[in-house]
Amino acid sequence: MSAIPLLIYAPIIAVIFYAILGFLFGGYAERKTYCMVIATHQVMGLRYSSIYEIILISIGVSALGTGLLVAVGAVPVVDAYAFLPGAGWFTLLGSFIFGFGMMLGQGCMVGMLWKSGSGYVVNWMELLGLALGSIIFAFPIFNWLDLAYWWKNTRTANVGNGSSINYVPNILFGIPVVVGAAIIGIAFFVALLAVALVLRKRRLKGQGISGNKGKMAFMNSPYFVGTIFSFAMIASFVFAAGHSFNYLGVTTPVALFSQYLLSPFGVYLGGSSLSGNWYQTIPVISAFSFFILMIIAGATIFSMARGTFKIRFPSGSASKIGDLSIGFVGGIIIAIGARIAQGCSVGGFWSGLAGLSLFGLVFTVGIILGSVAGYFAYIFLSTKLAGSRTRAHSPVNVVSRYRSLLEQYVFSIIFGLILVAIGLESLSANSKYIVKVPASLMTQESYVMIIAGLIVMILGVSISTYHYIRTGEIKKSTLTPAAR
Repeated sequence: MSAIPLLIYAPIIAVIFYAILGFLFGGYAERKTYCMVIATHQVMGLRYSSIYEIILISIGVSALGTGLLVAVGAVPVVDAYAFLPGAGWFTLLGSFIFGFGMMLGQGCMVGMLWKSGSGYVVNWMELLGLALGSIIFAFPIFNWLDLAYWWKNTRTANVGNGSSINYVPNILFGIPVVVGAAIIGIAFFVALLAVALVLRKRRLKGQGISGNKGKMAFMNSPYFVGTIFSFAMIASFVFAAGHSFNYLGVTTPVALFSQYLLSPFGVYLGGSSLSGNWYQTIPVISAFSFFILMIIAGATIFSMARGTFKIRFPSGSASKIGDLSIGFVGGIIIAIGARIAQGCSVGGFWSGLAGLSLFGLVFTVGIILGSVAGYFAYIFLSTKLAGSRTRAHSPVNVVSRYRSLLEQYVFSIIFGLILVAIGLESLSANSKYIVKVPASLMTQESYVMIIAGLIVMILGVSISTYHYIRTGEIKKSTLTPAAR
């Protein structure tokens, strides 16, 4: 059954919607340090993590919301699964690889983007590694694993993309699917909430706070913050229902950036045949491209507004070159795993569970196992690369206020110019893409990208200048060592 568009709007509206959503999401993620890598380091070291509580609640409320929306008929059942990736051995393998690479890269997909926008150099390297990993996947791995076949076919122990079997409420025999959507949505929510509450109990005990006296301010509670994040997923579920993938996705547009860079030179990942490779079946530039770019932009502007932006080199036990190298290799591994599984920490773990899918359940098992293995691998590699050198650590880096001002000027201007360049170049590059965007839409998208670039430059320079003039300094802050 084909998807049924819930809302009718011009394609450019989707671009603007995801651009605004990404900007706000990036700013809030930077403020709350929303990142599975940071959370995993905390859980492995402390056995609790308020960030993981946020993540679990955001996913749980998302699952509850999508299930109830389907149950009451607000969103057609088919739109809940029509664009979801399938599930099989490739999901488990790819999610394990992704989780492993995520820990080496020192940023999940959301974490990688907001950290990049906040000045973390290691995550710039992770992004470059992801671009290279996407190319490696496109040529040998896609065809070697025959993924074009496995993704599309439903057979024993394998569910194809968009299959109704992938939607768990559809396989509750004897129960109407709308009732099943409510049941499974509630079940996923309760299960994730239970895990979050276990972490909360450990956190309160570890901090020496009793349950009655340890209540955080409502606005800073992981349960409030997680619910706020869930609204982004639920909004996307309703807005894009029937049009395209209506959950949130990050890896796809980031991976397609490799194709974007190569298309002007006539190089096509996986070959030039439309049926030959995943890269040649969807547009290189889409609404989700704006979503991921605006996550970076939002993190940049909001961190500057809070006075926390700073160009940060690694501060771990390994040498700077060693840590940057680990991050680069992690990015390569992330790209390969995400593409095999057809999802990442957002498009697989979060969206998969929010979609009440078998895909999400299998992906969850793989990413958890992979992140645990990746944690120990990162500790081992960073220790080895440290050798016998002892490095002093300081909780706050002392940086000249003039240098801080210059860093913010340079970064906001360069990133803004990159957005402007993408907007201008897309007009001519569109003719070189295998899957072309309609000329009128590409023109509109180009204008939106150029305007976004100008806004980033203006806001970045204005905010940093304001801080400098008003306070005479730019505040500094650093995350815990686990947040490198």
